[in-house]
Amino acid sequence: MKKIDNKEIVTSTAKSIFGVIPFGGAALDELFFEYNGRIKQKRLNRFVEILADNFTAEKDINIDNIKTEDFNDLFEAVIRRVVQTKSELKLLRFKDILIKELNNPTQETELIDIYLDLISSLSEEELIILLSHKDFDKSYDEERKQLDNLNERYTKVKENQRSESIIIGRSKYQDEYETVTKQINQINEKHKKLEKYRNANYYNLTEQKFIFYKQRLFSKGLILDWGIGRIGVDPFEMMSITQFGAEFIDFIKNSDT
Repeated sequence: MKKIDNKEIVTSTAKSIFGVIPFGGAALDELFFEYNGRIKQKRLNRFVEILADNFTAEKDINIDNIKTEDFNDLFEAVIRRVVQTKSELKLLRFKDILIKELNNPTQETELIDIYLDLISSLSEEELIILLSHKDFDKSYDEERKQLDNLNERYTKVKENQRSESIIIGRSKYQDEYETVTKQINQINEKHKKLEKYRNANYYNLTEQKFIFYKQRLFSKGLILDWGIGRIGVDPFEMMSITQFGAEFIDFIKNSDT
């Protein structure tokens, strides 16, 4: 009895997948024929393997959406970018996008090309930096402002405690002091865990390279310089993610990210 090769299974599965796509058959062959260069074909084959593995492993993929015009356009747009990259991380991102769009098609189809171009143009390091900055969002900025107000309250409470001429038993400011101190510590502890993402060493990068990548992300509207105007803060030191950056991350990530 002939032993079945895993690669044959993957190839067969991939052909079945692509055969369902509206422009399948000869049209699909023509699309792939455009990438008959050895390197491009190798990249395409690798992506086909990744897709096939996920299609066979995941049982909840909505195959019905594979027949839609929007998915047809997305699939072709992804393939054209797949053959231009040697990054395994980007292949996985493109795979995640296809599966996500099958299960939950985006309503803002006009943004898809912008997102795909960003994946293609950003380096792996830049994508990782952006993903690591996802918690430096609007809520983080609001907590920073809250922390500034709490520190002002803390200073006033301490001054009030010192100004008491006679303290009998427990200070009348003690409850407020304990409450403010607890809130300050909670925010500081939470933010301290995030500070590693603002350190070049975390990404195994030099400080100059780290700043360069952040400048690139800034130029594309994905992060902004939250520390502008703050005393003792250097340019591009304290970056926050923009709404557009958060939406881009939401588009490229899968449920396990």
